Amino acid sequence: MDKKKIKSSTTYQYSPSLIGRHEEAQYSEQCISGYKGNPFIEALPPIFEEEEVALQIRKYPDYDVNERKLGKQMRLHLIQQISDYVEPLPSHFLAEQRLSRLMHHGYKARNPFLPEYIRQFHIGFKDILDGGIGQAGKNIAGIRSTAAAFSILGVSGQGKTTTIESSLLLYPQVIHHSTYKGQPFIRKQIVWLKLNCPFDGSLKGLCFNFLQSVDSILGTDYFQKFASKGASVDMLIPIMAHLASLHGLGVLVIDEIQNLSFMKSGGAAKMLNYFTQLINTIGVSVVLVGTFKAMKLLSSSFSQARRSTGQGDMIMDRLVQGEEWDFFLNSLWKYQWTATETPLNSKLNNKMYELSQGIIDIAVKLYMLAQWQAIEDGNDKEKITVGLLDAVAKQHMQLVQPLLKILKRNDPNAWDLIDDLYPKWDELDLYLRNSVEKVNIQGEIRSKMLRDKKVERGEDKYLELIKTAIDFGVNSDIAQEISNKIIQSNEADKDIVDLRKQLVKEIIRDTANEKDKTEEQVKPKGSKRRSTYKYLMKTILEMQ
Repeated sequence: MDKKKIKSSTTYQYSPSLIGRHEEAQYSEQCISGYKGNPFIEALPPIFEEEEVALQIRKYPDYDVNERKLGKQMRLHLIQQISDYVEPLPSHFLAEQRLSRLMHHGYKARNPFLPEYIRQFHIGFKDILDGGIGQAGKNIAGIRSTAAAFSILGVSGQGKTTTIESSLLLYPQVIHHSTYKGQPFIRKQIVWLKLNCPFDGSLKGLCFNFLQSVDSILGTDYFQKFASKGASVDMLIPIMAHLASLHGLGVLVIDEIQNLSFMKSGGAAKMLNYFTQLINTIGVSVVLVGTFKAMKLLSSSFSQARRSTGQGDMIMDRLVQGEEWDFFLNSLWKYQWTATETPLNSKLNNKMYELSQGIIDIAVKLYMLAQWQAIEDGNDKEKITVGLLDAVAKQHMQLVQPLLKILKRNDPNAWDLIDDLYPKWDELDLYLRNSVEKVNIQGEIRSKMLRDKKVERGEDKYLELIKTAIDFGVNSDIAQEISNKIIQSNEADKDIVDLRKQLVKEIIRDTANEKDKTEEQVKPKGSKRRSTYKYLMKTILEMQ
């Protein structure tokens, strides 16, 4: 019996999760009425603006141009810093905005001073979970959950984990409460908890990881009390729900959710069903992070947990070779420790994209390896060349080259072979159809999918472009057509001023073509069209 206990408690060793900071509770007045009088919300940091997010999540290596003069070994060490580099991209801001709304709104129904919230502990969480929710959407304690969920899916190596972790670390992980408005309130609030999906994808493994993670951040011994005594999954699930409520868990993040794909039949559905129970019955918000492999599972089993909350899922595909890629690579290229500086030119830019296919992790590693190789070779004044990039990729990145070659081929049938790097179209289609909210897609597949009504395209920008086109005399149908074309051909974060410039240029092109056709046939209309054409030309010049 003792051997069996030891085996069960050591089978699932604690896999390190993200560890955040502890803070003493400081309550701030809330502007939003639904957030007032709730210590779980009032103790959170103020809602962040994008500028604050950018300043806090960026991670730039310490760099001094004079370090180029240091010795070879010293510079090889300095190059390693690039592995920690984080440049704020649109995906970071989108993830933080969603997380912030999810967290705040999820706490609305979980005020620890509400009678219904306290009633749960008297009823017991096994009965709470078994009771589910009634027609009014309330659990048997009388709480109607305001929690929700969203997923971040995408290409492996594109920074999904970095994106969600950067957002989580903006918030304290644990807030210590002692008194609230003059009355005792002793509570350790867990604002967020990030776990990796167990390697075998089992629900029992998830419960073990949850208990171990809570112990590691609170100094408790829940794992020893419950998991090491041969507890079954049916016993552990209510315990996990109880602790999530006791400590006011704001959001549970599960990374590497694609591990569910390797489970035996039915297991994935059980775990996703439990997440749905946490959201709808207990009121804990959940974020799932994984590669495209998880798309098929989440399109069906988890679709019932996607409430209409305005969050919407995120799909992070590889960067398009364009503005966003140029911004990323130009920012990265500054960190160079070779003896001779190699300016970034179009040939190097193109080669970096070709060899990485816009996958951030591969691009960063390729740049590091190229600098190391240039310094080790010591040839040609340690310059980075197209030939050097080719040689480094061929020698040091052999495992990923076959996958990248498949991505370069314009063959959707071949892409199905690499479901970590590209989604299967039928699964992506099902995923979008089962989504309650529109899905935000970033990267390469965005332009291919924008025709789908479930893809978030930035309605505000779309409507603004239509209005601009109509102001220039374009009829409504053509205004919609041109505006949609502009939106499809640009990244989601494109500035509205740049989009309007493109729109006006498109109208000028159409007007000029139409003018040539009709000018000789109808003189009065031709005259009017010439004046319109001049007006548009004047407008576009003013917008430059």
